[in-house]
Amino acid sequence: MTPLPIPLQEIPVTDSPYVLLFGGVYLLIVLGIGVWGYLRTESTEDFLITGKSIGTWVLALTAFSVIQSGFGFVGGPELVYSFGTTALWIFFTAPLGFIITWVLLAKRMRLLADIRDVLTLADGMYVRYESAWVRGLTAVAVIVGVMAYLATNLAALQYVMRAIFGLSVMWGLLIGAFILLLYSMLGGMIAGVWTDFVQAITMIFGSVFVFAYALSFGGGMSSISHNLATADPAFISPFGAMGAPTATIFTALGWWILFSVGAAGQPHLVTKFYMSRNLKILRWGAPIAAATYAISSLLAFSTGLSMRAMVEAGSTAAPKSASIVGPVFVLNHTPGAVAGLILAALLAAIMSTSDSFLNIGAAAVSRDIPRALGRPIDDDKTELRVTQAALAGLTIASTLIVFYSQTLVGILGTIGWGFFAAAFFAIAALGLNWKGATKEGAIAAILGGLAVNLFYSAVPHIADVVAGMDGSLPTPVVSGAEWIATTVPNLYPFTESFPVGTVALLVAIALFVGVSLITQDRRTVPEDIAVLLEG
Repeated sequence: MTPLPIPLQEIPVTDSPYVLLFGGVYLLIVLGIGVWGYLRTESTEDFLITGKSIGTWVLALTAFSVIQSGFGFVGGPELVYSFGTTALWIFFTAPLGFIITWVLLAKRMRLLADIRDVLTLADGMYVRYESAWVRGLTAVAVIVGVMAYLATNLAALQYVMRAIFGLSVMWGLLIGAFILLLYSMLGGMIAGVWTDFVQAITMIFGSVFVFAYALSFGGGMSSISHNLATADPAFISPFGAMGAPTATIFTALGWWILFSVGAAGQPHLVTKFYMSRNLKILRWGAPIAAATYAISSLLAFSTGLSMRAMVEAGSTAAPKSASIVGPVFVLNHTPGAVAGLILAALLAAIMSTSDSFLNIGAAAVSRDIPRALGRPIDDDKTELRVTQAALAGLTIASTLIVFYSQTLVGILGTIGWGFFAAAFFAIAALGLNWKGATKEGAIAAILGGLAVNLFYSAVPHIADVVAGMDGSLPTPVVSGAEWIATTVPNLYPFTESFPVGTVALLVAIALFVGVSLITQDRRTVPEDIAVLLEG
């Protein structure tokens, strides 16, 4: 059994003083933001939703930043390099996701924060459905998803720290996690929002610079297109080189649904609406977020196509792994200052996104789970300290997972965007726009969406891990695991390239609507929430 590769494991160590300078300056900036956030934090509301203090540009750029994250520097170039224009369906649809999310949720989430005491997604879902089960399941799903994201982000962070500062992998992990923990505990979501903002600005400028250098490296779009078409015309076809045309169109549709519709189910995005200063500033957030996301996607588009074109033409060596196409390009084919800016942006993407996840995960532990169990922490100062302690616990647990078990990181890595989309799109985006939604429908949607995701994504990998432990476990257990690892993928009704997250999302929507319709006689909507739903 071969464990899944850790992201950025093959990224080379640089000796550029610019990279070291930019990386060091970024870490000092985030620590400074953490201290500043600490000085502004007086309550749990300040810690979790910034005291409703952020404006249009900060909200929009923060939203774009947490969605783009490290994908624009790592996953995006990898997909474009591997499959050509297939990956562009993600970049075309993700900006649309901001529009959908703003239309369905922005106003309603912000009003919810005014009329009720809501600080988390689970708070909002409890207010909507008046169900401790919905609140508890929402919190559990958030914690599982957060642990998955944190483990994979910290696994990548250790190699980025090594590349920038020349540290060993172990010290890269420990120092990076400690800095993340320090500024997250100090500044909470205030620090998170402003580090997201710094990341967004860095990504936008860096992407424009890299786009220009990538086109120059490839000889311009005509030369890039010629080299790719000579190697395989599918690379520049409308649906790319992922497989047969019909299957590829179907896959592209799956990505379109997942990344445009599924954005409204991402808790680290939708809870940002609680933080806006007022309703007026929400007006321009979506187009700003969509436009800046599109600009930042130029990096993935240009580096992936340019590197693949030059490799096919024999002008440059193929990277050791497609996952490092972006970092390798900027280190080898851009000036030191640009490379330093991009590596700092990659470090910023990992750390700022991890901070957002830490905050929503810690709130789930300290606020949502106790309230779902009927044991809320009534004193605000105590709740704030418990939230900070939970944040520390999540960071330490994720660090230990990365340090001791690459296998577990691989299992957690199967849980991602689609996990949150399936769990929360229906209950949040549809539930806050449809009076007919019921708590039974919400519970069915959460459980159904999570079940499909885990069954097709995590279960086969867990079984593969167990099957590889031959000699350590009884033969019947190993044989059973081998059977599961082989059988479950064969039960998937679509092509392997069609995203499991899309299937889980559609199942969750169907369950949500179907069960809600069946249980209409038990539907209850509080009067103030009914007014909100009508608005």
